[in-house]
Amino acid sequence: MNKKFLELIEKEKPDYIFLGMRPGEPDAYILPEIRKISPKTKIFTLFADDDIYFEIFSRYIILFFDYGLLFQRKYLSNYKNEGSENVFPITMLNTTFFRPLDIEKKYDVIFIGAPKTKLSRRYEYIKFLKENGVKIKLFGLGWANYPDFKDIYGGVLSSEEMIKIINQSKIYLCLSKNDYGEPHMTLKFLEGSACKTFVLTEYFKEYLKLFKENKEIIMFKNKNELLQKINYYLKNDNEREKIAKAGYKKVLNNYNLDVEFKKMLEKSKRNKSYKHKGLPKINKKIICLYKKDFNLDLENLKKKIKDYDYVFFNNGKCENLKYRKYLQAYSLEKSGKSISCCDYYVYSKLLGNYLYFFTDNAFQMVNKLQFDSFLNINQIMVTKNYFLKNIKMFNEILNGAKIDFVNKENTIFVSIPLIRINKFKFGEYKIMKKVFQFKFLGKLYSLKYRKKFLSIYPFVLFFEILKGEIFILKSIVDILKDKDKRERLKSFERM
Repeated sequence: MNKKFLELIEKEKPDYIFLGMRPGEPDAYILPEIRKISPKTKIFTLFADDDIYFEIFSRYIILFFDYGLLFQRKYLSNYKNEGSENVFPITMLNTTFFRPLDIEKKYDVIFIGAPKTKLSRRYEYIKFLKENGVKIKLFGLGWANYPDFKDIYGGVLSSEEMIKIINQSKIYLCLSKNDYGEPHMTLKFLEGSACKTFVLTEYFKEYLKLFKENKEIIMFKNKNELLQKINYYLKNDNEREKIAKAGYKKVLNNYNLDVEFKKMLEKSKRNKSYKHKGLPKINKKIICLYKKDFNLDLENLKKKIKDYDYVFFNNGKCENLKYRKYLQAYSLEKSGKSISCCDYYVYSKLLGNYLYFFTDNAFQMVNKLQFDSFLNINQIMVTKNYFLKNIKMFNEILNGAKIDFVNKENTIFVSIPLIRINKFKFGEYKIMKKVFQFKFLGKLYSLKYRKKFLSIYPFVLFFEILKGEIFILKSIVDILKDKDKRERLKSFERM
């Protein structure tokens, strides 16, 4: 696919390319190739959730791009402090798509979105409203797994159905906490306002830089305040509609795709002398140590690494992907921490990259013992000082001991797969499905969608199941049983 993409760029020589990026998609590696074949093309990317991803992902990916577009505006200073000057705040709201429809308001309150994690409190809020007599209708992936919401759940919506439902609601509920329970800006408020629908939004002070409180935006800070404001605005139609119209006017004039893109492109055109600076230089020396290196006596091992700043390891079959050394060294330099730990693929010759281990997500989702069981020494890069203090520990790990020293205080996670391994010990399925992206499911869906029924890929998976990799079978059964998961899979893998 990258090859076809580069062929298209060579043919079209576009002025601009816009690429959306997320962890697990290392397509930034081909950006230097774009510059070779189309030097005048300017390359943009959007970062939507820097409250989660700046430290572990965005700060690295921005190095490959000419311009970054930021949805979480308060992170502008983070980028600029690290030398990324060409970043713009943007909402990326398409007001041609999200638009008012002249239809009846048939729902009192609606919520559209997934349940997310317990820390986001979405389940808690919906349950509280339902128990307090609010006529709320629920839509989105994942809620089918909650029997107590069966009577209010309306299923998964198509894009056009979503616009219609928003327009049919008196109050569109916007819950602003991310997966880790921290408030952040969400596009839902803007989407609702673009449909000229009244939106009741969970409090986040950054909204107040864009909208006037109690005139263009109404927010709540807790469950009781939410319930109080729902009851008030359901009874006061004129006031509700006045605020909805004010929010609509502000979005249309200031925060829509056409207005913002025009401003951003004008800025880039004025900067005619701009040229991508390339990756910042890191004046650090890096050495790879193998199991055999620990056969040296202590003094000779110290001499071997004397002139180096950072140490990483290779134990068994591991392939370093492009920019592995650079990005992990960069992470150590920027974070000031002693350890860098990257994501990895599990790979086989016939299946390709069929598993993806998202390290930071795993750290959040499972307990320390479970997390440690999936770590691989090949993921690790450390400062020389940390290595010298822990030589005995690293020797034991290279000889089979478990890794147990990684934590948030001493480690910076790099949520980019920088290595791939083919020697892997599988764990319990219920744990694996929390911490791995099963990329083979995306491949199977792609083959089905393209009607490639004679592909060898399913047969190779079958033989892996026979060899004991039962998690493959269990994950396929889960997908077949769960409609929501099948829907998610359609957008999960772009083959």
